[in-house]
Formats: sequence, structure tokens, C-alpha cells
Amino acid sequence: MYHDEMLPNYLVLTPDGVGSTYLQRALTVYLHSANMNYWNTHELLNGIGIKDGNLYKEVQATPYAQSLENICKLLSTTNNFLVSRIAKYHIDARLNERYEDYNLFYELCEKKFDIIVFCQRDPFEYALSWGIRRSAKKRNVYSINERIEAHGVHVKEPIDLDFFQRKLNQYTDYEYWAYDNFYITNKIDYNNINYNIDSVVKEITGLTHSVKDRFGISLQDYSRYRYLISMYKQTKDKEYFFNGIEVLDEMCNLHSMIEKLFYIHKLPTTIPIKMNTLSDKRSRITNFDQAVEIYNNWAVKGNSHEIVTEETIANKIDAERQNYAHR
Repeated sequence: MYHDEMLPNYLVLTPDGVGSTYLQRALTVYLHSANMNYWNTHELLNGIGIKDGNLYKEVQATPYAQSLENICKLLSTTNNFLVSRIAKYHIDARLNERYEDYNLFYELCEKKFDIIVFCQRDPFEYALSWGIRRSAKKRNVYSINERIEAHGVHVKEPIDLDFFQRKLNQYTDYEYWAYDNFYITNKIDYNNINYNIDSVVKEITGLTHSVKDRFGISLQDYSRYRYLISMYKQTKDKEYFFNGIEVLDEMCNLHSMIEKLFYIHKLPTTIPIKMNTLSDKRSRITNFDQAVEIYNNWAVKGNSHEIVTEETIANKIDAERQNYAHR
């Protein structure tokens, strides 16, 4: 167990669309459930501020108006314990607006953040998710009703295949960028985040504390039950039905703590809900097979990611069904 004066700061690297928001929120909730006082700033490059001497997420009308110099100053002059994120696409967007030298920023992050987490995901699903996000105009959803509105089970539509190809190329750029500019302490896969978030946050922190011991429910089941409720409301399929009364108190108690952290600005949002499984994506995307072909051509040329086959798709769908259906 850490002493307060030596608590580590956590930085999550992401191309976005690889579970980094969920990971940050879950990690912050986990640390607070262990009575550790952390502030989740989310993205560092599109608005941060100081509240009572503490660095926190400050949403700004113009996302990139804050200079890199000012961001570095805020990071250097605040000492509250942080869970933060850098998404490469924000750097790209900032550089499209103006030139900035990021070397000092990267050096400061290396000094400020003791734990630097590289988030990775199968690039095929990463690019598929971005295709759906673009169509739904939602990067994350935070309530059951929001998920239902953004991801109706009867929606059938193509994704933009040129955009899909660009996201694959951007994923490669992200990999090079992360390893070129940071000393990565942890590499976390999207599947592990979604299948066993409690083990992931223990791995990152080195702690043995359990959210379930404190609240009677794990982070994994809290997230899983919210997805089940959403899917049952949409489909009335008994595969997603469970007796929520049995865990109602536990769900409410954990949810209450999460809402409180959001209210006092230690979380910039609550914990997002799983949007789509691979089965959901395949059902929704009408040019799914064309996306597979584009991805496989990209994977063969790059020679660093495995191709997608009907067997690997079927295995992934089966694994997710075991995880996200009521057993």
C-alpha cells in the first residue's frame, strides 16, 4: 500500500476508441474506493484548470485555445494526484491549427506521471468502432437511455470505408508515437479492460484492494449489468434478462459514489457503458465484409497485426456472448 506522499500519477495513452475513457474512470473509482484522493483530468490537451489548487478537467468553448505552455505550467504547479490521458488525435488536431514543440511536454509528462499506460486494441475493431461513432455522432455513452438512442438494434447502415482505412493508418501512427515519446510501464489490451476490469486496475496500481469487498459488487459486474439492462430494454430478449433486485443496493451504492465524484469534479464524466459488441457491429454494418477485406489487405502489408478470418470473428462473438449475456 502506498503512503499519501508517494502516490503515483497515472497517464493513459490512446488513439481513442480503445477503452481508454472506461479505463480512466474505472481506475479513478477504484483508487477512491481504496480511500485514495485522485482527480481524473481526462484529456490534458483540450482544457484543464485549477480548482482550489487542484488540477481538474475544465471544459472550454474553444478546445485548443489553451496554449501548450499554459498546460505545462498547470501540470508543473499543481500537486494533486492525477489520472490523466493523452490522445494522439488531439496532438494532430492542435498541430493542424498551429505549430507547437511537444518535446518539453513529453519530458514533463515523463517526470509527472509515474505510471504510463499504453492502450491497445485489435485495429479491425478499433476502426469499425470509429466508423459507427462517426455515424452515431457519439464517442461514448453514459446512461442506458443514451445508449439506446445512439445504438438502436434495428439500425442497418454502411460505414465510410475511406474513413475506416484512415483509422487503420492512424492506429499505426499511434503505436509509433507512443513508443517513440514515452517510457511505457503498462500495456493494456481492450479485451482485458472489457472482460476483467477489476484485474486490470489491480495490475496497473499494484494494489490488492477489491471494489467488491467495499460495495458488494465488482466494477466488471457494475458495467456488465448496465449493458444487460440496456439490451433487454431494447430487445426484450431473455438472454439479457437478470433479476436486478438482487443487486439493486450494491449497484446504487457504487453508482452513488461515482455520481459524487462527478459532482465534485474528480471525475469529468461517469463511467461509460459498453456500446457495441462485435456481434452488434456485424449486424449493424451493411458493408462489414468489405471492411474485413480492407483490413486484411492493410494487415498483410504492415505485417504486425493478424488478419481477420471467419473463425476469429466467430470466436470473438462467442467470447463476448459469454461475457455480455446473463449467465
